[in-house]
Amino acid sequence: MNKENIKNLQQLVKEAAAEYGDKVFLKERQGKDITQKSFNEFYEDVRRISAYVMSKRAGEEALHAAVIGPTSYNWLVSYFGTVSCGSAAVPLDAQLPCEEICDLLNRADVSIFFFDKRYEKMMPAVKAACPEVKEFVSFDDIPALLDANAPAELPEIDPETLAAIVYTSGTTGKSKGVMLLHRNLIDNAMCQDNESSPEDVVMTVLPIHHIYCFTCDILCSLRYGATLCVNDSMLHIPQNLKLYAPTLMLIVPMIAETIYKQIKAASGANPGIPLAAIANSVFGGRLKTIYSGGAYLRPELQKAYIDMGINMAQGYGMTECSPRISTADPTDHSCAGDVGVIVNGCQVKIEDGEILAKSPSVMAGYYKDEAATAEAITPDGWLRTGDLGYVENNRIFITGRKKNLIILANGENVSPEELENKFAGRDFISEVLVYSEDDVITAEIFPNAEYCKEMTSEEIEKLFADTVKEINKTVTSAKQIHRLRIRDVEFDKTTSKKIRRNQSVQGKQI
Repeated sequence: MNKENIKNLQQLVKEAAAEYGDKVFLKERQGKDITQKSFNEFYEDVRRISAYVMSKRAGEEALHAAVIGPTSYNWLVSYFGTVSCGSAAVPLDAQLPCEEICDLLNRADVSIFFFDKRYEKMMPAVKAACPEVKEFVSFDDIPALLDANAPAELPEIDPETLAAIVYTSGTTGKSKGVMLLHRNLIDNAMCQDNESSPEDVVMTVLPIHHIYCFTCDILCSLRYGATLCVNDSMLHIPQNLKLYAPTLMLIVPMIAETIYKQIKAASGANPGIPLAAIANSVFGGRLKTIYSGGAYLRPELQKAYIDMGINMAQGYGMTECSPRISTADPTDHSCAGDVGVIVNGCQVKIEDGEILAKSPSVMAGYYKDEAATAEAITPDGWLRTGDLGYVENNRIFITGRKKNLIILANGENVSPEELENKFAGRDFISEVLVYSEDDVITAEIFPNAEYCKEMTSEEIEKLFADTVKEINKTVTSAKQIHRLRIRDVEFDKTTSKKIRRNQSVQGKQI
């Protein structure tokens, strides 16, 4: 595909159909069966949904259509049918409770709501709370909707047109609506080359409302002509890996850690079989590359995958940048702790320790929030990422989050993430949070119940105290942990499984 010809999402879908035609674009489970759709079928169905959306507009005025549910063909045709006629999509987090869904529908000025059937019971409450939403379309009704609408003649779309309002799920504060234009998303999907090919099979496992999944799984599959296979449940990852035998996957470190532990357990039960052979079998026999993002990836874990014969590359970005700011070459096996090389067309600079980025991928701003936009984007167009770090040989290294920085009474600045990362990879620790309590650096730990089930409370306390002592030897005196708490319940988290920094319950001090 000639990326110079692609300026908006409508053109991306159209060119994918022209180039890849009847090749399979998507596979997904439907009960016990696997259904599939070609690139041609997808483009035609997108135009049918566009016809429906255009029929609901007041004149030529664009509208906002929300879409919620797990990854599916119906989700994709709803989203692309909306944006391909010049209207804006509002992808919602599938884990949100009804009250928050209603809040976002109202804040985003939504008038059409596409939803998976599992949200059917919510609809009376949504209709009562969201009077501006005029049309409700269940995914179960999509086949009938496609039959009822002929493929639309699509209008030309200016690349500066709003394509999506994507709500962040930060660990503090109220979510903000990131406004992404067509040119933002297209730039990010096109910023690198030779990442995939029509021979690739991509198994998509991450929530589709996340821009990381949407850009790197969905848009890149359309660009390169790869076949996209839908993982229907986190619980079904092992079965679906064998079913689809992907060649390429995007995951987060938590999934990588879980699968690696399973591989190690299988190796312990089968000592005569090489670890690489077990890994090859677990991943379906064809996996070449894993891209990791969304959180800290231990260099040791990255190296473990590489040693098993699977390329693992780490990237970095944020919703406000559509999302990629840096990405790694999968064939680079250095495992240096960086988050990749700055992507083409993106500039990065460090200001007071904070990473700033400037590129055509940077958002237009936050929806109806000029104050937050002015805080996030400098007058000359630099995006303040809020991340602390540095650049070395065009590679980005992350050291923490600016808003989480611990400033002690003696003026020392301490990144809690830097300390939290030192606990990573220890099987007896499930979760950890580092913060300042009474000007004392505190580590609060939630033990791994399975690992610690045979241990007494005294043994657990000694194990964790010894671990803190070990970590303290690796940092300067200003960064040392001087208080330890152990909790008996998980930390409160966001829907994307990130620990909230403000916890209402503290663990026991030891």
